[in-house]
Order: sequence, then C-alpha cells, then structure tokens
Amino acid sequence: MILGVIFIPPLYFLTRKKWGHFVINSFFYGCACLCIIVFALIFMAPFFWLIAFAHAVWNYKKEMANKQAEYLATKMAEKMRESASSGLPPRS
Repeated sequence: MILGVIFIPPLYFLTRKKWGHFVINSFFYGCACLCIIVFALIFMAPFFWLIAFAHAVWNYKKEMANKQAEYLATKMAEKMRESASSGLPPRS
C-alpha cells in the first residue's frame, strides 16, 4: 500500500473509499500529469505531485496512529479486566 501512496496517491483513497479525499487528490495528481504532458510546464509537475503525495501520506499516518491507539486501548482494557477479576491492583 505504501508504494501506491508514493506513486499513485489517489489510488490510496480509492481503495479506502474516501471519495472526497479521492476527488481532491485526483485533481492535484491530474494537474501533475498534465504538467508532464505539456512539456513547457514540466517544472510545475513536482509541486502538484508533492501536494497529492503529502495529502495521502498525512492520511496514511493518521490511519496508522488510529490503528495503534485502538490496539493499545484493547490491550489496556484486557489488563483492567484481568486485574478486576483477580482482585489485585493492575501491574505496570
């Protein structure tokens, strides 16, 4: 998935079914592709690609942080249930 984020950022949002982000990202990625096709504007292409890339990476990192927080919360809840059933205070 990370290669999709790097090379084709709109694909990341398409697979996640985030349609609003997909449209925004497709606009910037499309501008980058058009700038490459129009050879005179090729120097502007990295600017548009960088916007699309940064947008996708920011959302990817946010998703990974949420996944990690959910995992941590689940583990903490398990430990709290364990300690409540044994009658002992939770260990750190």
